[in-house]
Amino acid sequence: METHFAQLKTTLKMRTLKSKTEAGVRKELAIYCLVYNLVHALMLQAAKRQKVNPERISFIDAVRWLLSASPGQDLDDLVVNPLRQARHEPRVAKSRGTTYNYMTRPRGELRKELKNKRKSLK
Repeated sequence: METHFAQLKTTLKMRTLKSKTEAGVRKELAIYCLVYNLVHALMLQAAKRQKVNPERISFIDAVRWLLSASPGQDLDDLVVNPLRQARHEPRVAKSRGTTYNYMTRPRGELRKELKNKRKSLK
């Protein structure tokens, strides 16, 4: 779920809505949903053709293809993300506008701390 929210907020730049009215916000959200579903439909098509799980197809690569494709152009092979087992990241923010702690130490150091906290909980 977090990955899907990240795709909307970061890749599609939906971190803040620009509309000031309720109707405008509804329209903006509807457009984001349409674009998001279009990209995922494209990812599904590419995954079937490339014989991989749709979750492995790069979201940003699909967005870039949509932005650069000509009408009627055949779908190129999209980037397939590698399998990453047990990937957990610390909750810190690199920019303002989020409620997480700020990144004040190297990411590797924060990962070790997160791993140690998990071990102590078990």
